[in-house]
Amino acid sequence: MSFIDVVFKILSEGYPPSEYQGKGIAAAMIAAALVSVYIFFCYRLTRRRSLYSMSFNLSLLAAAPVTAALILLMSQNAIASIGVVGALAIIRLRGAVKEPMDQVFILWSVASGIFIASGMWRIAIVTTAVMTATVILLDYLPIGSAPLILTVYGHPGDGEDIQKACRQIIESCCSKVRKISTGRTDGKQMLVLRVDTRQRLRLINEIAALPAVESVTLLEQSGEVSF
Repeated sequence: MSFIDVVFKILSEGYPPSEYQGKGIAAAMIAAALVSVYIFFCYRLTRRRSLYSMSFNLSLLAAAPVTAALILLMSQNAIASIGVVGALAIIRLRGAVKEPMDQVFILWSVASGIFIASGMWRIAIVTTAVMTATVILLDYLPIGSAPLILTVYGHPGDGEDIQKACRQIIESCCSKVRKISTGRTDGKQMLVLRVDTRQRLRLINEIAALPAVESVTLLEQSGEVSF
């Protein structure tokens, strides 16, 4: 019997406590590691359009095996399970997870470790398949376009205004415009607008060519959607 056959047999029988105790633990850890590697590459694929955190992805790689090890420990010894619960209550995770999709991947990785260590590997496989289809579909589904933040900084003359100087260009290039803020300091003026445009290069070049404009930037506001 090959090693893969042994692992599959142990997973199918649900880790009996006596005969396959050592092999069952090894099979659970191997299965959790394989699932975590899969989640690692799935996260890398779906986060290619935004800021990618390698350290966070590496933490996902370790989450499923560590969770599986804790569940196996708690299933073998009641005293150890109480100690694990107490230790987890003391631990404080200082890293803030700001992206909602990152929280989804954390729950996915932890849940996979729990399912595998509990012998419910079929649920882990189904969950992995459903989550893969869901995150990839949401990643490719065109829900809306990310809003753009246009910042114009210049030095208009007396009685002039940056917004008036840029109005014609902005109206011709942008379908939606909303002013966020404006200010003037030492004769220089800053204008911040939230715009929706498909002519980004033309918008920047034409505004930058104005005599009163010193600099212009166009930033995409990640995590937000404009309809």
